[in-house]
Amino acid sequence: MRVSEQTENQIMAVLQRMAEAVADKDPDGATALLDPDFLFIGPGEKALGVNGFCRRLERDFSRAETISVSLSDVLISAEGTVAWIVADLTCRIVAGGTPEAHGARMTAVLRGTGHTWIFARVHISTMTA
Repeated sequence: MRVSEQTENQIMAVLQRMAEAVADKDPDGATALLDPDFLFIGPGEKALGVNGFCRRLERDFSRAETISVSLSDVLISAEGTVAWIVADLTCRIVAGGTPEAHGARMTAVLRGTGHTWIFARVHISTMTA
């Protein structure tokens, strides 16, 4: 389902705010963008609820000196107050002085609140050759 330019811009802004919160190592900024019943599924792990995801972020932030996430090939669809996204992402980390880059794919479901969009579900899978 195609989305209006306004909806696409709103959702892209939420994606950008999440990327900025990660880069700032700001778990409160990131979790402010989540539905109370948020569910995250990533390689080898699952985080239930805002608190579960916050613990995961704090763990990841403590392991990295710097961290950034960039998105590409973002596809957004929506109907009513539900949107779904597919995107490629690159996570760049410096840990122990060693830079790393990891490619992954993300699917996400967002819920419109009437004022903004918030993440309800996110699934990240790593890319393999």
